[in-house]
Amino acid sequence: MEDKNNNNKNIYNPDQFEEKIYDFWKRNNFFNKKNQGNKSFSIILPPPNVTGDLHLGHAWDLYFPDLLIRYKKLKGYNAIWYPGTDHAGIATQAKIEKIIFEETGKNRFSIGKKEFLAKIWDWKKLYENNIFNQWYKIGVCLDFDKYKFTLDKKVNDLVNKTFINYYNEGLIYQDTKLINWDPKLQTAISNIEIEKRETKSKLYYIRYPFLNDKKNYLIIATTRPETILGDTAIFVNPKDQRYQKYIGKFLLNPLNDQKLKILTDDYIDISFGTGVMKATPAHDFNDYNLGKKYNLNFINILNKDGKMNQQCLKYANLDRYEARKIIIKDLKTKNLIEKIDHNYINNISYSQRSGTIIEPLISKQWFLKSSNLAKNTLKFNNDKIYFYPERFLKEYKKAINNMEDWCISRQLWWGHRIPVWYFEDKIRVQEISPGKNWKQDEDVLDTWFSSSLWPLVNKDQKIIDKSENKFYLSDTLFTGSDILFFWVVRMIFQSIQIEKKYPFKNVIIHGLIRDKNGKKMSKSLNNGINPIDTINKWGSDSLRFFLLANSTPGNDLNFNEEKINYSWDINNKLFNINNLLLKLSLKEKIYRTEIFNLKLNPLDNFLLYKLKKLLILIENNLEKYNLTIIFNNISSFLIDDFSSNYLELLREYKNTNKYQNALNIYLQILIILHPFIPFLTEKNYQSLKDKIEIKESILLESYLDLKDINYLKINFNIIKKVLAVLKVLRKINSNFEYKKNYKILILNNDLNNKEKIYIKEFFKSKYNFEFIEQIEKIKFNDIYISKSIGAIFYRFSDKNLKTIDYLKTKAQKYFKFEYDRADNLLNNNGFLKNANNQLIENERNKKEKYRKLLNLIKN
Repeated sequence: MEDKNNNNKNIYNPDQFEEKIYDFWKRNNFFNKKNQGNKSFSIILPPPNVTGDLHLGHAWDLYFPDLLIRYKKLKGYNAIWYPGTDHAGIATQAKIEKIIFEETGKNRFSIGKKEFLAKIWDWKKLYENNIFNQWYKIGVCLDFDKYKFTLDKKVNDLVNKTFINYYNEGLIYQDTKLINWDPKLQTAISNIEIEKRETKSKLYYIRYPFLNDKKNYLIIATTRPETILGDTAIFVNPKDQRYQKYIGKFLLNPLNDQKLKILTDDYIDISFGTGVMKATPAHDFNDYNLGKKYNLNFINILNKDGKMNQQCLKYANLDRYEARKIIIKDLKTKNLIEKIDHNYINNISYSQRSGTIIEPLISKQWFLKSSNLAKNTLKFNNDKIYFYPERFLKEYKKAINNMEDWCISRQLWWGHRIPVWYFEDKIRVQEISPGKNWKQDEDVLDTWFSSSLWPLVNKDQKIIDKSENKFYLSDTLFTGSDILFFWVVRMIFQSIQIEKKYPFKNVIIHGLIRDKNGKKMSKSLNNGINPIDTINKWGSDSLRFFLLANSTPGNDLNFNEEKINYSWDINNKLFNINNLLLKLSLKEKIYRTEIFNLKLNPLDNFLLYKLKKLLILIENNLEKYNLTIIFNNISSFLIDDFSSNYLELLREYKNTNKYQNALNIYLQILIILHPFIPFLTEKNYQSLKDKIEIKESILLESYLDLKDINYLKINFNIIKKVLAVLKVLRKINSNFEYKKNYKILILNNDLNNKEKIYIKEFFKSKYNFEFIEQIEKIKFNDIYISKSIGAIFYRFSDKNLKTIDYLKTKAQKYFKFEYDRADNLLNNNGFLKNANNQLIENERNKKEKYRKLLNLIKN
C-alpha cells in the first residue's frame, strides 16, 4: 500500500485536499444553495452534547444522513439538514464541577451560581467550536444558517410554552415520589444516566426477632443493612410453606425495635436469601410499589448528600457507607448477624456522570403524564412511522404501552429553568414573574424534555409544504438504539401531542461501534477511537466508506483498521482512474454532451450497461437503507467494470471519439459516486475543468436519470466476447511469462467476422493469436474454457513444450458435461417433439463439436 503521508501528487493523500475542499464548499455556501425543482427533503441532526469532542458513534450518526442529503440535492431536492448542539444539563454540569474541584478543591456551592454558570458558558463556547471543527473535518453537508443550541432563546421560549400548556391541560403535576437520586450531584437523574454494573458485594443475613418471642427470629438477607432503619413491613410468598404459620405476626426491627408486620405477596422471590424480604418503601422501587399496594409507611432515612438523616438516631449525619460499617458492628454485638456472604455478585446502579452509587429517594418533583401522551400516540392513525430494521417497531410499541409518568425536574443550575413561581402558599405557572416577592422554582428541566422538542424547534412549514411527506415534521432520523426510549419515543409523543404530526417518517436505528474484539468502547477500557485521529491517518472518505459499507441497520459494528485500509484502496483506485484518464485524454477541451446524445461504441455500451445496473441497485437499496450492498457494488464497479475492463480495453481500442465519450461518462460516474465518496469525487471533478465543461461544484450537478439510459439501445454482446478473451489472456499471463511469438488459438465456430475483428483490434498489439474453425491435430500445453468463447489453446514453441495435466482434465470434464447434456436432449422424446428444428440442429452441432474436442484431449 502507498504511503499515506507521501506528498507525491500522484499518490492518493486525502490530507492534502480534504480540508481545502470543505473550505471551498463552506466558503461558497454550496450547502445552502437551492436546487431546481419544488421538492424538499429534511433531516434533523441528533444534537451532540457540548460536554466534549465527538466520538466514533457521532461520525456514524453523521455519514449516513450526509449521504442522503447529498443524494437528494443531486436528485433536485431542496435538501435541508438541521444542525444543533445540546446543553446536556447534568453531563455538562458534572464535567465542570469535576474540573473546578480538581483545580480549586471547591464545589459549585462554594463559588456560587453566577460564577459557576459563567464557567459553563465559557466551556460551551470552547467545545461548541471544537464540534464545529470536527464537523468540518468529517465533511458534513449541514445547513449552518439553521444552527441552534438548546438553550437559545427560541428554544427556551418553546420549552416554556410547552411546559405551561401541559400544566394547564393537566399533563404536568408536582408530587412526592420515589426517584433515582445522585447524592454527589444532588439531583434526580434519568435511567439513561444510570449504568448497571456487576459488583462484588456482601450479602448480610440478619436476624429479626419476633415481637412476643425475642429468642426466636426470622433471617432476612440484604445488601444494604443501613436501610433497616427505613423498614416498615416484612413479606413472604403466600406459596412458601415454610412461613405460613408466621403470616400476620410481628417481628422487631433489629436496630430501633419498631414492630414490623409479616405480610404476603406473590412478588417475593422464594429462592432469594431465605425467602423472607424486608420492605423499605422509601428506598427501593419494588418496595415502593408494595408500600403503595399495602398502604405502608414511607420512612426516608437519607439526606440529599447521601448522609443518614435525623430519623437514624446515633447514625445521623454519617455517610451511608460509614453508617453501614457501624450498623454491622452493632448487630454483631447484639448477636443478630447469622452470616455474611462475602462473594455475592450484585447489579448496582451507578451514576454515569458522577460515578457514585444511585440512591432511590422520596422527593418532591415535577412529573409529565407520559402515559397519557403515549395513549394518544397509539390512537394517532393519520400516518405511519417506519423503523429500520422493522423489529424496532415492536420495541417502540412496547415502550409506548409500558410508559410511566416521567420525572422532568432536575436539581441543577445548567438548563431550562422551570417556569413556575411561588409566593407564600400560592403558585403560578407562567414565563415571567407575576410580580414583586414571587420566586421562581430553582430546578431545571430534564435535558430530554427539551431534546424531545427538537423536531418542533426545527419546524419549517415552507419545507414541510414542499415535502413528499407533508404529514411529517421531517423525513428521516438516523440514531442509535440506546436512546430509542429516552429520545425517539418522546419526540414522537411530543410531536403528536403538539403538532398532530409524526416528527419524521423513517427512523434508521444503528447499534454500537465496538472494538475489533467486539468489546464496547469506553474510557475505562481505554479502547475508544477518536474519529479525527482516524481521519488524519486515512481520510474522511475512507472512514466514511468503512462505516457505511459495514452498516446493517440495527446491528453493532466492530471497528477494524484493516477494513479502513481496504476502503482507502477503493478510493485510491478512483484517484488513479482519474489520473489515467487525464493522461490519456486529448489536450484540447472536450465538448460536454449528454449521454443519450453521444455516438456510443460497443465499449461505451458495456460501461453504460454496468452503470445502469449500479444506478438501479442504488435507487432500490438506498430507500431501504441497505448500504452494504451498495458499497460492495460500487467497489466491484470501480475495480472490475471500470478499471480492469473498460479502461484496459479503452487504451487498445481504435476509435476517434473514445476519449470524448469516456470523459462524458466518467463525469456522470463521479456525480453518481459523490454521495458515497464526496471529497475525492469533488477533487476529481475539479481536475476535469481543463478537459470538459463543469459547474462550480459537483454539488450543483444533477444525478443521472435512469430514463436517460433507458432511452439508449445498449448492446454490448461483442464486448462480452472480448472480455471473455481478456479473462483468459489474464490467466495465461498469470501462469506463464507470455512472449509475443507464442501463439494463441481460438476455436469457436459461433464467432462472426465482426466479433473476430473486434477481438483482434483490442489485443493485436500485445498478443499473437488466430482463429481456427476446424479441429486439427495440434500440440498444445494449456486449454482454457470460456462459456462465451469456447476453447482457447495456448502453445509455446516446440522447445518449451510442457504438459499441464490438471488443466487438460478440467477441459475434459467440461467437454464431457456439454457432450452428455446435448446427447441426453437428443435422446429425449419430449424435447424432440416440442423443440423447433433450429434448436434441435443447434444441439446436434454442439454434440459433434464436443465429441471432436474430447477426441482431441485423448490424443
